[in-house]
Amino acid sequence: MNLNSKIEEIFPRLPDSRKKALKKIGLKTVEDLLYYFPARYGDTEETKNTKNVKKGDKIIIYAKVKKIKPTKAYYKKITMTEAVLEDNEGTIQAVWFRQPYIAKMLPEGTYAKFSGTISERKGKPYLANPEYEIVEGLETGLFEKENGSHFFIPIYPESKGVSSSWIYHSVQKVFSSGLLDAIEDPIPEEILKKYNLPKLKTALIWIHSPKKQSDALSARKRFSFEEIFFIQVLRQKQKREAQQKESFKIEKTKKEVDEFVSRFPFKPTVSQKKSIEQILNDFKSGQVMSRLLEGDVGSGKTVVAATTAYSVVTTKPKGENVGNLQVAYMAPTEILAKQLFESFIQYFSHLPINIGLITSSGCKKFPSKIDRTKWTDISRPQLLKWVANGEIPILIGTHSLIQKSVEFKNLAYVIIDEQHRFGINQRGALIRRQDADKTQTKRGQDDGNDLIYKDLTYRIREAVFNVRKNLGSGHKEIIYSKALEEEFKEARLSYKKEVHIPIFYKKKKVGTYVPDFVIEDKIVIELKSLPFIGIKEKKQLWTYLKGSDYKLGLLINYSNKGAEINRVIYDTAREKNLSASSPHKSASVPHLLSMTATPIPRTLALTIYGDLDLTLLDEMPKGRKPVITEIVTPERRKIAYEEMRKELQAGRQLYVICPRIDEPDPDKANTLNVKSVKTEAKRLKEEIFPEYEIDILHSKMKPKEKQETMEQFESGEIDILVSTSVVEVGVNVPNATMIVIEGAERFGLAQLHQLRGRVLRSNHQAYCFIFSDTKSEQTLNRLNALKTAENGFKLAEADLELRGSGELSGKRQWGISDIGMEAIKNIKMVESARNEAQAIIKGDPELNNYPVIKDKLKSIEVHFE
Repeated sequence: MNLNSKIEEIFPRLPDSRKKALKKIGLKTVEDLLYYFPARYGDTEETKNTKNVKKGDKIIIYAKVKKIKPTKAYYKKITMTEAVLEDNEGTIQAVWFRQPYIAKMLPEGTYAKFSGTISERKGKPYLANPEYEIVEGLETGLFEKENGSHFFIPIYPESKGVSSSWIYHSVQKVFSSGLLDAIEDPIPEEILKKYNLPKLKTALIWIHSPKKQSDALSARKRFSFEEIFFIQVLRQKQKREAQQKESFKIEKTKKEVDEFVSRFPFKPTVSQKKSIEQILNDFKSGQVMSRLLEGDVGSGKTVVAATTAYSVVTTKPKGENVGNLQVAYMAPTEILAKQLFESFIQYFSHLPINIGLITSSGCKKFPSKIDRTKWTDISRPQLLKWVANGEIPILIGTHSLIQKSVEFKNLAYVIIDEQHRFGINQRGALIRRQDADKTQTKRGQDDGNDLIYKDLTYRIREAVFNVRKNLGSGHKEIIYSKALEEEFKEARLSYKKEVHIPIFYKKKKVGTYVPDFVIEDKIVIELKSLPFIGIKEKKQLWTYLKGSDYKLGLLINYSNKGAEINRVIYDTAREKNLSASSPHKSASVPHLLSMTATPIPRTLALTIYGDLDLTLLDEMPKGRKPVITEIVTPERRKIAYEEMRKELQAGRQLYVICPRIDEPDPDKANTLNVKSVKTEAKRLKEEIFPEYEIDILHSKMKPKEKQETMEQFESGEIDILVSTSVVEVGVNVPNATMIVIEGAERFGLAQLHQLRGRVLRSNHQAYCFIFSDTKSEQTLNRLNALKTAENGFKLAEADLELRGSGELSGKRQWGISDIGMEAIKNIKMVESARNEAQAIIKGDPELNNYPVIKDKLKSIEVHFE
């Protein structure tokens, strides 16, 4: 037996149903099994035997279901379930009122932990409506306390066909084999001693079979550190490799930059000036800049982007007397791209700089030849020609910007706006298309596919989250699969199911892979319904891609915490196919500025963006008043509507945000009663604000329709814009001073904060009304954090504490497991892991002295996007 041994080889008599169940939860090898950690532990110290209990006692017992049946109370005809529970001391009756289904959930012979309060009937004690956790297969004798001692019973995440007890006994069988003695610890011994972490063998025993609480805590601490440590090693390695490449040395005097900034109709904040200075200093070094600019909503990131772009496009290419270095500025939506285009026109209109806009709905260029104060529509081929020969130094766009047909002559600076990860391999796709006169991409070598497909990915993403909103959590994969299929049909996405994809090794077919979906013959989709997705699942999909002709896979997981989408890209083969003498090898790598207004806790940023230097914009422009935020319960709606009317009467405009586009089909099961854009717009017009102009905006509208609606809203023709969260990113209408968010409990805190930022665009007082019907105290506490947090950074920390990092910035898309997320709450642990990773890479960049770490990195070298 070794770590790579298949579970079905170790347990040869496994039924097919269990084999399928194990595959579904990602358990294939012994290593998978050992790293499948308990979700919690049952503590026998909490327990009380059935003997000598009395009315009113709150007890916890571990017992076997001896008898159980659904029945009715004859005097009231109330349905209920009656059971006889047996432990080491005797038996006790349990009754669940109005829950006849319990009899099916707890068949006779089931072992479980029961907790509840003792009641009495005719002088006999019984457990009334006890809660239970199944620990199937454990003998009652296991719960006996010896000499007053107690122990912990591991409870694992279960799936149909795989019980917690089966996992426990399987792990114990691996332990008894002696395998742990042969496993080499991937973390250097000096690091373990420095931070008082147990060795791998000890940690595995402690996490699966703790004798005391401190054992389990110590083991979890070790595995939390381990996961973050290896991510940091990978990021530091990527960062060093990037820094070894030549980049553009760009130097502008302070006087030149100050002169450009002096034309702004406002004074930059101290924070903006510091951010600009940091980036310009990076430019002067000649090394590749990889920097994340994290700024709160409305803090002025575009000013930083424009000023640093100025220093680039007014610099000549090295060794040339004509032309300019180029800037590519990528935005996530057409609406934002258009607004950035218009902002850059204002910033650069006094300079002889051409600015281009490229989106799926068309192309534009500033200035127009007819009127140099305006832009003009141009054809796509013409725009691409001017970009390729360097005549357009600034190109702004959506993901259309990075299709393989877009080639640059001297691309020196790449800016990515709003929540987009743009790693080394992705930048490589742009580099390989720059300097069209020298570089040719071979037919079939589709270097940009991983980026081209992002347009398609966004359409898939919308379908995924529509299913999550409508169905909620707790369903089987087959339910989510059928719902997704309906969404794909509605979105007019071409898809196939049960496609048999041949897997090749050394040009020989060695197997077949059958994913859940293949979308438009480009993207493979693997669907899961697991408690969490870890590195193993991503590596598995990556391995399938490696053996096939597909380059991009989406690993989609519906857990109790939300919908999680992981992009998994295989493009190593394309990298290796580049000739050593290729001109790309010596091409200068463009500088990268990735920007986000999404609140990310510092610990999470240090981990997921470990290969980027971090700059914070933590100051708002002067005169900006903070948004007044109110949580509006159903009984206070009328008051809120009157406040909305006051804003409208003052000549202001409003956003109303709804979670859905259409009303759900009442005939479909599991639909949720949440507000829809179309129905709410109609209701507001007919019942509340008939005298005002109301229109709608949502993602299913055509780009031209969306643009026309936004232009009408910006010009004041529309008073109330009822929209989905499509306005979340970057929309800038200064006269809109109030935003109302319906069904606020359906959004994450980060998304609510982004939406609130839409009205933080002027010096007028802004308002945000959070409409929620929730009765949950936990949800109300989370929503109230919007009122009390001083800024987005504080809000991110609050969100982390209130509900974990799973809901931060896109619902568990970071590729970090639950146990890894425990480290994210500990800044000292993250910084320690980062420091140790930096020291290792600095001393041994190729990891020649750390073969186990080098081998470990291969299993996590997957794009977490």
